[in-house]
Amino acid sequence: MKITFRQDLVGSVVFLVVSITLWLLIPYQILIEDEEEIITAQTFPRLIIGLMGICSAILLVKELIKYFRKQPVKMVELNFQQEGRALTVVVLLVAYWGILHWLPFMLSSILFSVLLLLFFNCRNWKYYAIVISIVVSVSIFFQHFLNVSLP
Repeated sequence: MKITFRQDLVGSVVFLVVSITLWLLIPYQILIEDEEEIITAQTFPRLIIGLMGICSAILLVKELIKYFRKQPVKMVELNFQQEGRALTVVVLLVAYWGILHWLPFMLSSILFSVLLLLFFNCRNWKYYAIVISIVVSVSIFFQHFLNVSLP
């Protein structure tokens, strides 16, 4: 199954919706005690999200003008059969996030990386050894030398 859509038009709408949603969520996520301050913890996130919203709105207006004038635009074809592998990687990432709640960081990271190597048909045992040793060394470094508690 294939879908063809206007890349910039869809992208601008998606990012405009995301920026409006994030803008409305900021007061609930970053609580401030002294409302009289000019610069607070909400200032920089609001600045970045506001800039994202303004740029998305400008791009949306440009794309709507092109649409009504029937000017050529960027079209993207999305083939779901080819995107199935990317969707599988996203599912593995979500599973990794879920496993982090029950298993320690080191064990869940090793499990995720081994499943990812298996998914990409990696047959060389050296790659598995390298990935596992990196996960173990990073975990030990963060927990014992930096005193950072990993999930």
